[in-house]
Amino acid sequence: MSLADLLDHTCDIYHMRRTQESPGYGLPASPSFSYGGEADLVSVPCHFARRATVGGSGMHQTEPRNEIAGRRKLVLPTGTDARLLDKIVHLQTGLTYTAEMPDSIRGHHVAVTVTRTDEQKTVGDLL
Repeated sequence: MSLADLLDHTCDIYHMRRTQESPGYGLPASPSFSYGGEADLVSVPCHFARRATVGGSGMHQTEPRNEIAGRRKLVLPTGTDARLLDKIVHLQTGLTYTAEMPDSIRGHHVAVTVTRTDEQKTVGDLL
């Protein structure tokens, strides 16, 4: 089986952007982090593992609502520009994930552990 046969899903990848914005009233600019409205990488062939062997899946009781969280392994072709804290959208399901540190596996493919929550968390929540 070739890698191309394994990549049976597609995803859009949004890179985190840092800007300097002033809140006004003569206050100094401070860093602001956000994702662009357009995907940086569109319809990237990939594979989302069905079983998360990295743990941390399930529903958690939180206030004021339940949080649905999960971690999965994502396989991408070699050379894909995947970065820490990228927003990754699974195009078949519409679910949104946040990327952890990507690993190049012997120049053959890129493996990324991705975390899903009901809402995309900000950089301050993840650090």
